[in-house]
Amino acid sequence: MVRRLPNLKQLRAFEAAARHGSFKVAAKELNVTQAAVSHQVKALEEALNIKLFHRRTRRIDPTPEAVAYADALGKALDLIERATADLGNRRMDGTLKISCAPYYGNRMLLPRLARFHAAHPGLKIMPEMDSTVIDFGKSDLDAGLRYGAGSWAGLGEVELHSDLLIPVAAPVMLEGRKPPLDPSEIATMNLGYVGGQESRWERWFATVGYTGVIPATFLQYGNRARVIDLAFSGHGVALGDKRLLQEDLDSGRLVQLHPHAINGTEAMYVVFPKTPAPDPRVIAFAEWLRDDLTRE
Repeated sequence: MVRRLPNLKQLRAFEAAARHGSFKVAAKELNVTQAAVSHQVKALEEALNIKLFHRRTRRIDPTPEAVAYADALGKALDLIERATADLGNRRMDGTLKISCAPYYGNRMLLPRLARFHAAHPGLKIMPEMDSTVIDFGKSDLDAGLRYGAGSWAGLGEVELHSDLLIPVAAPVMLEGRKPPLDPSEIATMNLGYVGGQESRWERWFATVGYTGVIPATFLQYGNRARVIDLAFSGHGVALGDKRLLQEDLDSGRLVQLHPHAINGTEAMYVVFPKTPAPDPRVIAFAEWLRDDLTRE
């Protein structure tokens, strides 16, 4: 039987674009240009004689047919990946020691481990909560979760997600007012930031359209967790990643003061020693965690 299959590059580009809802993010995952992804998707549409995306000014929306097709392709590609791993006799079992800062690990990693272990029953993740920067040459760690701009010397990486920054505070900061607050009101509050990231508040006020005076007291902290503690304490406002804070927003422990959000320049990564053949178990963990976060 002769199989009538579309071009594999076109399928991978389409599946990644549909999963992320973005040609740009798909291009980063596949390590190609955004134009290349767009070209491959267009070629697939022509080959199938069907429209797969509605192309908007700032986004792409998959058609209903494309959503179903992408879901089926994702499962098929997962099967191909597992079959290829099995062919190479690369066992997906054992224990992986993963370093992670407590702030991120408690919120984003630990709640997902049961699902990961159910999907990979032979593989166990052992988190090591530590905020220090790891040295793989001096430890028995297999990988780590690291926050930053990426492209660290000597490390391979899989990006999990970037920041979507929103202003948050404890409900007591509202003093009876209901959100959204006017930016001029936020400009009078204590505003927390991580050292080296002072420009985030400047960008937020500039992109929300506020051009007035900012009489706020700016408070510098050493890491993201301490800035969020400022918000929890009721003594100031933090610019925090909405993904990390969603549970606190849903529970009412924190309030989003204004709907305007800005994209951060940093992201969360799984990092590991850079070698010609990285541990496939680490890659499987990183890609599973990335996809789980993306679906959420």
